[in-house]
Amino acid sequence: MSENLYEHEARNLFLVLSGRFESIVGATALMTALPLYVLDLTKSGTIMGLVTMLELVPRLFILPFGGVIGDRVNRKWWMVAMDELHGILILSVWLLSLKFKINLPILISFIVASSVIDGLFSGPTAAMFGDVVKREHMKLATSLNAVSRNFANIIGPILGGFLYGKYGFSNVLLITGLLYVFSGITEMFILYRFEPKYRKLNFFAEIGEGIKFVWSHRGLKFLFLFAVVLNFLASPLFMVVFPYLARVTFKFSAPQYGSLQVFATVGAMLGNFAIIFLLRRASSKTLIVSGLIFQSLFAIAFSIVILPFFGIGAGTVFWIFALAFLVISFFNVLVNIPINANLQIMIPSQLRSRVFSVLEFLATCMMPVSSMLYGYILDKVNPLWFFLSINLLTAFVVMVFIIKAPQEAYEPGTTYQIEV
Repeated sequence: MSENLYEHEARNLFLVLSGRFESIVGATALMTALPLYVLDLTKSGTIMGLVTMLELVPRLFILPFGGVIGDRVNRKWWMVAMDELHGILILSVWLLSLKFKINLPILISFIVASSVIDGLFSGPTAAMFGDVVKREHMKLATSLNAVSRNFANIIGPILGGFLYGKYGFSNVLLITGLLYVFSGITEMFILYRFEPKYRKLNFFAEIGEGIKFVWSHRGLKFLFLFAVVLNFLASPLFMVVFPYLARVTFKFSAPQYGSLQVFATVGAMLGNFAIIFLLRRASSKTLIVSGLIFQSLFAIAFSIVILPFFGIGAGTVFWIFALAFLVISFFNVLVNIPINANLQIMIPSQLRSRVFSVLEFLATCMMPVSSMLYGYILDKVNPLWFFLSINLLTAFVVMVFIIKAPQEAYEPGTTYQIEV
């Protein structure tokens, strides 16, 4: 990428972040109202589970194809087109809701179509970030992106819950659809140069190129394997084990459990602000290693403190949970920001969309497997000891990564070149 590509770096970064903020607010508002509407419509936990699966599975299978497309088309206009298409889809359902009640078949069709658009959108959008931000600014830009996302994740659920409770599901659809349309309009003003690829399209061969590229570079291979293994071990802790401990073992109220998510968001925000204002000059290796070590140590300490033989009361346990959510989220940001920035630097633009899509596919497909496994184990063993065991195993994986990972996994010297 030549330097003049970044001539409008500040403008482009602002427009990318603004566009993403608008669509994420809309997406999280809709995802807050949708399960409420499904439950009000069907009163069925089974249907709720089906809806959750349909939000994930189509997106999962379309991701690699979205990655191939994202390395062939103009990513700016693809991002605009997908946001506008998503907005039109949602507004179409809104118009339908004005005349008819949205029944389950319509809702399922909408969810599947929305999931497919998300899958086509994800890889190209993530890849474009490295095309508009200089490598020396990547860590700061990635932190700003995370701050914007965190704010959107706070505003969206509040907006969705308020609109659904006050005005009903159709008005959530209206606002969400308009936010997606506005997001696409914002992104139209990004100044972006595109070099088209003219060779014959072969989806599977081009997906294979992305996988081969990762496997041929030791630093990338370490980052990918670590991300997949850690996602397999750690994601269900927050999706399955934490909710089980909070609601079943310690019997937190719904408002208490909901407030824990606020502590997690605050911790992530503090982590991003720390990178932006205090740790900008810290090396990526320092941030990653210190974040991994402190996150693991705190998770183990938290797992031990809540064991029953300490005799801590439920009220105190809640604040221990709150502190854990805040601190773990803080250190998690110190790990994720430099790794995400490094991936933008290490992967050439013409492969970036495919590689990111493959990474997201591998990480995402592990989540249902490990979640089902953890759910089964929770019914068989003491959940507190299981929680401690998984944190100890995760700490072991972290130490193996810290010891074995090559220097280029922490501090990429240059963008890798494609081997011909």
